Amino acid sequence: MAKKMGKEKGKKKGKKVTAKKTANKKATSKKSARKPAPKPKARSLRPAAKTVRQAVRPAASPPRPDPLRELAKRIVDLTTSGNDDAALALYAEKIESAEGSQPATRGLQALRDKFAMWHSMVRNASWKARTVATSSNSIVVEWTGTVTFNATGKTIDLHEVAIHDVENGKIVRERFYYDPGVMQAAMMPAPTPVTTTAANPTSY
Repeated sequence: MAKKMGKEKGKKKGKKVTAKKTANKKATSKKSARKPAPKPKARSLRPAAKTVRQAVRPAASPPRPDPLRELAKRIVDLTTSGNDDAALALYAEKIESAEGSQPATRGLQALRDKFAMWHSMVRNASWKARTVATSSNSIVVEWTGTVTFNATGKTIDLHEVAIHDVENGKIVRERFYYDPGVMQAAMMPAPTPVTTTAANPTSY
């Protein structure tokens, strides 16, 4: 009888322990259900910063000089300074030089003679380049000048366009265009005034 009662107490005690464990599990599950689940972290819409490496560019080399433009500048400098000897070095041996519709002279010696003739005609000549242009193998210069003619002492303003054709770095042909009437009028001496003597009255 005592053994039987002990067994029953043991069964009751085991049932209580089991019931307690079950109650604890239910309470734990309720607490877990009440606790909100952690929110997932929002992903950044910005892409990760990338390290940008700038390519090292080599230093730009200076532009190469244009031989035709350099020659044009040389023509202007020597003309405005009146340096004929240095200017002659810019021409080819068989240079052809023409003034308007006049026949062209040929050769460096003929060009030297033309320079000498011009200086014998004028004095106090000054020139200014208004426009300088280069194209293909040609140089065009628009000149304005002021010269005084030795024969008459008249000072005039001249407007001229010069075209220089270049081959192998030398001037091989050149043409000068201007109004020849302006120069002709300046070289003509002023007319001599005519004086008249009154006739003696006739006496009777």
